Amino acid sequence: MKDILDTIILIMFVIMVAMFIINFNRQQIKKHTDKFDGNEKRNTEKKEETINE
Repeated sequence: MKDILDTIILIMFVIMVAMFIINFNRQQIKKHTDKFDGNEKRNTEKKEETINE
């Protein structure tokens, strides 16, 4: 009985760690894509300003 409980707890722990890693990676990817989009937007605005001058 104790072996079954230990196995269940271990599996739950592994799933929790995996979910944490997946969500953390998703958050980091979103942060970097937002930063990239912001840089791209600023670069296009600068190009438009230089063209208009």
